[in-house]
Amino acid sequence: MPPTTGPERRLHPSSFVFSMGRHLKALLVPGAAVIFTAGSSGRDWEVWLMGLLIPYAAAALARSLSFRYRFDGEEMVVRKGWIFRSERHIPYARIQNIDAVQNVFHRLLRVAEVRVETASGGEPEATMTVLPEDALEEMRRFVFAGRQAGAAPVAAGDDAAAAPAAPAAAADVLLRLSPREVLLYGFIESRGAIVMAGGAGLLWEFGVFDRIFASMNDGELVQRGLLRQIVRGTLGQGGVSPRIVLQTLAGFLVLLLVLRVLSMAWAFFRLHGFTLRRAGEDLRVDYGLLTRISGTIPLQRIQTLTVSDSPLHRLFGRVSVHVDTAGGDGGEAKPTKREPIAPLIASRDIDGLIGSLLPTVALTGDIRWERVHPRASRRAFIRTAVVATIGSLFLLFILRWWALAAVPILYAWAAIYALKYVANLGWSIVGDGIVFKSGWLWRRMTVARFAKIQVVTRAASPFDRRTGMASVKVDTAGAANAEHAVEIPFLPSETASTLTATLYAHAAQTAFRW
Repeated sequence: MPPTTGPERRLHPSSFVFSMGRHLKALLVPGAAVIFTAGSSGRDWEVWLMGLLIPYAAAALARSLSFRYRFDGEEMVVRKGWIFRSERHIPYARIQNIDAVQNVFHRLLRVAEVRVETASGGEPEATMTVLPEDALEEMRRFVFAGRQAGAAPVAAGDDAAAAPAAPAAAADVLLRLSPREVLLYGFIESRGAIVMAGGAGLLWEFGVFDRIFASMNDGELVQRGLLRQIVRGTLGQGGVSPRIVLQTLAGFLVLLLVLRVLSMAWAFFRLHGFTLRRAGEDLRVDYGLLTRISGTIPLQRIQTLTVSDSPLHRLFGRVSVHVDTAGGDGGEAKPTKREPIAPLIASRDIDGLIGSLLPTVALTGDIRWERVHPRASRRAFIRTAVVATIGSLFLLFILRWWALAAVPILYAWAAIYALKYVANLGWSIVGDGIVFKSGWLWRRMTVARFAKIQVVTRAASPFDRRTGMASVKVDTAGAANAEHAVEIPFLPSETASTLTATLYAHAAQTAFRW
């Protein structure tokens, strides 16, 4: 039976405006620089270079008018181009994510920029700038219906067939973050660090810190050798007075507090109204105050799931949950980067969420964790001792011979870190997957199902072989760039061989599904 072919659909009439706006935003700063500096330099021809935007605008208009898409029985077809034409066929079963982005202007016109992603490319298979909101919902209905196992082909012969034969499943809310939880997430994560670091660099370059420090300590503390002066003053070895040290440390604490406040503001605008829903076999996330983002992730596309927490997470009884879905870049798979599937959730609710996302992995109750080699702490200490040695050399450059007093402290910290790190290493096979945990202060636990395993690797370095150890690495699609890969170090050699054979046998007996 030949596949049904649906009517072709166009982009929204405002697509040209949004396409131009997106590129003009990138040219805003250099364009302003050209306009304001050309006249003073006597080279008015630079302003005329801005006229090159006219042919670009014509090209953007042509692209918008040539873009067509339709829904066939088992695939979505995208056509574009007037002179150089392309036609892309995207099977519904291969579509991993349907993401929609709406800024303030999008919402005023009730349109959205839509990105359709599969596991085949580093960039979206189709980026539609822009679609009406009802066209976006129509696309989701066709894709969801087309992915149903054993479902009849979607009749798309005329406009009346826009609705699929099977109605969309009702969405169950798995997580909804209140404004308080969003602000708490911003406080814990401190996502404004990069912005603050850049701003601090500019302030330092323009000498603002010099004036601030001069006003705080009457010129006693100078920029040159700042860190050396503070550390020497702290150790009572001359330099600046203890009062100046305390004032400087208080200033840094104020900067850290400002950083947290900025991070909370970022989180409020970025994740306002965060909602995670499950509709049938798909997840739907919606968040954002000014720019509204909506994403769809099929449950079967989840490669790994990672639960992470920091000291601040544990202080407030919260954790974060990330999932990795595979994409590709130049033939090499990599995960799709997005916000955490659960930016913040109470620790007591994590088992229920994982049960909804990965029902075949039994994480409820106590997990019987398998431990690593008894001499793993010694190996871990050697690695951290190397880092401590490098740190000692750095302090030697700053404090000269006074750095020798810090060497025992660094090595004591290396020993404590090695013991705690090894004590928190563990793995277990639960249900139809493997769970791996690591980390001491910043902890992570990753789940990988057998159905997603592509390669199992047993590796042993010369140091491993000398001590009777080996490591086991589990590769899923995109594991090389995952948030926390399943890579278990310091295993007894026999245990590593047994685990490798067990995982390989389970993976070989399980049909792989994207």
